[in-house]
Amino acid sequence: MTIKQFLQSKIFRCIIVLLCIALVSGGLLAILNDLLYVDEAELLQRGLKSVGIEEPNPEQLEIKEAEFELGTILQVIYLPTSGDYLIKSQGKGGFQQGTVTVYALAHIENSEVTIKKVAVADYASSQTLMSKITDAGLAKVAENPDIAPNQIAAGATYSSTAIKNGVNTAIAYINKYLV
Repeated sequence: MTIKQFLQSKIFRCIIVLLCIALVSGGLLAILNDLLYVDEAELLQRGLKSVGIEEPNPEQLEIKEAEFELGTILQVIYLPTSGDYLIKSQGKGGFQQGTVTVYALAHIENSEVTIKKVAVADYASSQTLMSKITDAGLAKVAENPDIAPNQIAAGATYSSTAIKNGVNTAIAYINKYLV
């Protein structure tokens, strides 16, 4: 096959079409990535909004230790207006060893920790039954962090376990470093 025959062949045309598709798709992805980028401040405001807090001056605290037995601490925010703490933690023990990231809004008074609200921030794609987790189930975890996972959401025991572990990781962090 000569160069002239190759340039006129269907194979060459397919290569050119695929190359054009790759270039256009890559360009669109780059543009959309810039347009849809969410910075850390916006992510923090979304986290505050998920637990129903409007805080003009949240203060991010330095995390002293991130790893605990039940999960990992990702972010600790002090809310000066209310004196509460918003802790973003990732609970282990989900389905197929997946994780669930939760926000726990905690209040500390007289060395007693009270979880006021729990919200799910993110979860591993393996957590296929997260749709069974309701606000009522999350409220139960806030009231009693030692609740049985099947009482949070029937049928989503592993995801419920990861949520519970995320909340208990936040409590462990508070008891170790903030109380």
